[in-house]
Amino acid sequence: MPDGHWYEQMYGQRDARLLPLEPGHNYFLIDPLVPKSGDLLDVGCGTGNFLLAARSAGFQVTGTELDPGAVRFIQTKFGIENVFPLAIAGFVAANPSRKFSVVTFFEVLEHQADPAAFLRAIKSCLAPRAYIALSVPNRNRWLTGPDVLDYPPNHFLRWSPAAVKNFLAATGFEILSLREQPAGISHTAQMINIALRTGLSRPIAGSVQPAFREVMQMPPDQAASLLAAKTTARQRLFSALSKAKLAVCYLLAFAAWPVVRLQKRKGTYLYCLARSRD
Repeated sequence: MPDGHWYEQMYGQRDARLLPLEPGHNYFLIDPLVPKSGDLLDVGCGTGNFLLAARSAGFQVTGTELDPGAVRFIQTKFGIENVFPLAIAGFVAANPSRKFSVVTFFEVLEHQADPAAFLRAIKSCLAPRAYIALSVPNRNRWLTGPDVLDYPPNHFLRWSPAAVKNFLAATGFEILSLREQPAGISHTAQMINIALRTGLSRPIAGSVQPAFREVMQMPPDQAASLLAAKTTARQRLFSALSKAKLAVCYLLAFAAWPVVRLQKRKGTYLYCLARSRD
């Protein structure tokens, strides 16, 4: 698995702002089966958007995050001191007696090369009969082409509802809630955009920057050099053309969405709440 430096290099641009809550976060906050207070550990907390929301909802919050830049952002911007630049195994080793009533890991499980070891570390942080909540990209989501981020070293696993149920049941959890996000306007626009690859932008814009997936798979020094390089005028033109095409796809999505909804297409997120049997 990539280390903290890799995540800081690839996702460092997020460390200057608070990102909006993701659907998995919102599903947790409105889930009637979620406890209303307690000690909560958020694994892979990013820049702290969910930590702030959970604290406002009544939880005492702690977080872990591999990206040290994101940890610094949370501590300096929001004054949340209990955030640690550690993987969950490192946090457990440093805090063997800490137990939580809720452990969350949103958009984290798909990044694990060894999900069984990851969940064992999660369980060691749980108080008796405590809760876990997670979200992952839904393997059954509507796709019109490959998701360029859905490959190692970014994603190692692809989870369906059945896979999540079986995995958690086999490791000592009972499922309380399972929710698949329906495909909305934004997802529909993105799928139309992928399906309508015309090949016209590249001849106009000339050489373009490698896709993010390609950058992820480069040696660290090469990736760092590319990420630091200034974009050319032709590359900026390519980006502008891509954004214009996506805007058109949004107009098409508004027209197509009633059919998409009728077909019950799935969106990106799969949310699950479970409780330990121990």
